[in-house]
Amino acid sequence: MKKIISIVLTLTILMTALLVPVGAAENTYVEDYDRETPVIIIHGMSQNDTYMLDENGERMTDENGAYITGWPLKLDVMGLVKEALVPLLLSAFLKRDMGLTDAMKRGAYEGLPYIHKDAEGNYDIPCEVPCYEYPMGQMSEELLAYHYKLLPLQGLVDIVGGDNVYYFGYDSFGDITGETEKLHHYIHDVVLPQTGATQIKACFISLGGTIGVNYLDNYPEDYDLFKKVEFVVPALDGSDIIGDILTGNLSVMYDDNVLYEQLLVTLLGDTYLAYIINMVLRILPSWLLKDALAALAEGVVEAGVRSTTILWALCPTDYYEEARAKWLETDEYTLVRNKVDAFMAARADFEENIFALKETGCEVFDIVCYGSGMFPLCKDWNKTNGDGIVHAASASMNAKFADVGTTLGDGYKAVGTYCSDPTHNHISPDNTVDATAGLLPCHTWYIKNQAHEKLPNNDVALKMAFDIMTDNNMKDVYSNPEKYPQFNEGRLTNTLNLYLEAWEKADKSAIPAANLSAVEKTKAEIDKKLGETVVVTAEWDAAVEAFRVALVNAGVIEDTTPSVFEQGLTVITKALNKSVNNIYGKLAK
Repeated sequence: MKKIISIVLTLTILMTALLVPVGAAENTYVEDYDRETPVIIIHGMSQNDTYMLDENGERMTDENGAYITGWPLKLDVMGLVKEALVPLLLSAFLKRDMGLTDAMKRGAYEGLPYIHKDAEGNYDIPCEVPCYEYPMGQMSEELLAYHYKLLPLQGLVDIVGGDNVYYFGYDSFGDITGETEKLHHYIHDVVLPQTGATQIKACFISLGGTIGVNYLDNYPEDYDLFKKVEFVVPALDGSDIIGDILTGNLSVMYDDNVLYEQLLVTLLGDTYLAYIINMVLRILPSWLLKDALAALAEGVVEAGVRSTTILWALCPTDYYEEARAKWLETDEYTLVRNKVDAFMAARADFEENIFALKETGCEVFDIVCYGSGMFPLCKDWNKTNGDGIVHAASASMNAKFADVGTTLGDGYKAVGTYCSDPTHNHISPDNTVDATAGLLPCHTWYIKNQAHEKLPNNDVALKMAFDIMTDNNMKDVYSNPEKYPQFNEGRLTNTLNLYLEAWEKADKSAIPAANLSAVEKTKAEIDKKLGETVVVTAEWDAAVEAFRVALVNAGVIEDTTPSVFEQGLTVITKALNKSVNNIYGKLAK
């Protein structure tokens, strides 16, 4: 009997020794951070100011002493109103164009003086574009706070150190050729010499993706320098917004529902003010309002967009021929046209370049937001899958997406263009994305219901981006799927952070016990959710809202939700606006 027991125990120990490590390897992920290789951030649009200069080369200031910037873009709204007010009143009274379209075009052009350029892309007023030829660890506290507000890179700096993170500043309204050359200088003459490194990691964000496209085509000899390349919501095939603006294919030109129901609501929110303005706009004939908006768009293009090649790099391939013929065919735009043609050739080579880059040993990754439509100015705004700014096919290197509100269909089979491994499943759980059609199906993550411009407020997405960039063990979407699944949902923490800060500062001794208990209960749920990286957006939003209500009831924060009166007024004006549009629609027929 003792021998039998001994044999059983021996076998049990052996099985334990063999099986437990296997199970642990499958369920336990071990991080291995690379803290040596410098990381270069190539930011997105409007994440670096440009300062206008006076005749002495000094930064210009306004009447309040603030620096005048060319970017972020600032339209002189009051100047536009003054220009268009009289023609608007006359046109509304006489029901014909009494100089309104000319005034709108002129007002838009004159209201953007700091982006005016000549036909070769040179600014009329010179500007200064900070490039930051030193690491973020050497930035002043003020400058660091400014950049952290635009892009919360603290987590990345915490991992690799401030002396290993570089922020490549470029002009969001600049020249795609010049900015690409500047990045080449930045890598060779700044980052590598300062760090002594032999390789770098590059993160191309949004508009920065266009510089990445151009760089890979113009400097293939640098492929060996890249250890990792990460694209984050990149506009690799541009944005339909720019395409529709450059071709005059705006949704408001043909869809009155967008013109009178969607556009202002998107800009101003679901408020009674938006609906009241929509009804007031009915004073103008529909055709005249559309002509005025088209003239406004043309004024913006002629002010500077027309000769700004980095914005042309946001024109999708399918739009380019028509847009080129409209804006760049004359001889005076030869230089701009040639630069944009060269960029479009680089884009056509992108697939070949990506695979050539990978062959050198560089790891390439992508992060995409999807699940909503596009900004309502786009022709197919409520059909094209995207993140509001960049259509998802562009960001994902041409993965396949169902139209908004639909699925890929029952029984859909993956096309398998770039991954035919039968053990892999690259179709999203909601059956709206087939990642196998994109260039990097095993190296692309998708975040549903995440707005493009709000991605910096998504703590999970930021942490994932930092880990992909710095963790040697993050090889693909299968590396750590329990923490970072290929398909996840979006969430925002910026408002929550304000609530948490208010709670931290609150005098808890003055709060009634029942209210204190409610806050602590909802905060416990928030803390739990903050520890989760697999997101369910509806659950997250509900938890944040419960915490907000508890704080309001405890007197910690003010209730900023619209009053019952305002909510009722919004409901009434929304219904009235819809009725007015229905009436006008029937009269038009």
